[in-house]
Amino acid sequence: MVDRIPNPLSKQLILFGAVLGVSALIIGLLVMTEPENQPETQPLVAVKVSPVTVRAINIQPEVLVTGRLQPANRALLRFEISGQLEQRLVEPGQLVEQGKVLLRLHDADARDSLVEATARLEMEKAAKVRDQRLFDIAVKDVALQQEEVKRLQQLGSDSLVSVSRRDQAKQKLLQLQANEAQLRYSVETASARLKSAGAARARAARNLARTGLSAPFLGTVNVVNIEVGDYITPNTVAAELVDLDNIDLYIEVDGTTAAALSLQQTVTMQVNDTTQSGVIVAIRSDPDPTTFTHAVRIRLENKGLLPGTLGTVQLPLQTQTSSLVVPVSSLLQEDGRNYVFIISDQQLERREVKIGTRDKDRIVVTSGLQDGMQIVARDIAALTDGQQVGFFK
Repeated sequence: MVDRIPNPLSKQLILFGAVLGVSALIIGLLVMTEPENQPETQPLVAVKVSPVTVRAINIQPEVLVTGRLQPANRALLRFEISGQLEQRLVEPGQLVEQGKVLLRLHDADARDSLVEATARLEMEKAAKVRDQRLFDIAVKDVALQQEEVKRLQQLGSDSLVSVSRRDQAKQKLLQLQANEAQLRYSVETASARLKSAGAARARAARNLARTGLSAPFLGTVNVVNIEVGDYITPNTVAAELVDLDNIDLYIEVDGTTAAALSLQQTVTMQVNDTTQSGVIVAIRSDPDPTTFTHAVRIRLENKGLLPGTLGTVQLPLQTQTSSLVVPVSSLLQEDGRNYVFIISDQQLERREVKIGTRDKDRIVVTSGLQDGMQIVARDIAALTDGQQVGFFK
């Protein structure tokens, strides 16, 4: 038997493997038993802010409203009678005097009606004179016949006249009295017939005048909707006339703004990069049922302005006393709510507030703040509740 001599290199490899195995086992146990890492709370970094002190002051806020210019006076012209257009005497853009005829219908039928009504009136006048004369004669005839009947009755009592003759006299008296009554009616109603005939003639004269469509005021023809030969009814808008000497800015405002305005109030507006003053001439009291806004018209002198041009006007609202106001830039809006950051002991407190009227770059706070509080004026988007702050010098 031959004894083997141990290899020194093999022993080293075995020892090295054993060491690696033990090390791996120890590392595994450490990993498995390692406690979870707990995040450490980092202190908030102090930031510099721009503070502002809340003060209760008296303010008269203003609102900026945009509207559109329109003619101060606009008329949609319609014929009052039906007919066929004979003459078109104006075109759009033409300046016309008040009373000028713009359009004319065929008027032959209207002229004939006037002639007929005039003739009927003259006949009634003549009939009145005739009936009056006949009535006077009828009164005398009745009186004479009454005397004749009385005389015959006296003779009859002496048997000098027959009963038949007396009856004939009475019958004639009745006929004369009936004729008198008819003439009396004609005389008494003559004035009424004359008035009726006169009204018919006046109506015919008006209808003849209505065959011409005239300008109700000095203005500019804006639209002519009909042509010669067209048949027109009273429902048809034949033409449009506008007054461009004065022009209105038409705007719509909410109820709060409308309540602060008054008629004949002077306001300032911007039109075509120029400043101009105007006077409030109309305020709709009852709001539009769809938009719940009040229509307002502001009149201004037309200095080369055209209808349809946009204009803006500054409208003063009612004065508010002892109102807490803050810069608009100090408000943080989230989910329909408003917040400000109050500065207390160089630390921020985020607080919800209720807001009211806005006046340019500031806004009224109705609840959530008190007079004398200090808040962050701007750059609030990245701020956090409880954050330490410093101040800009």
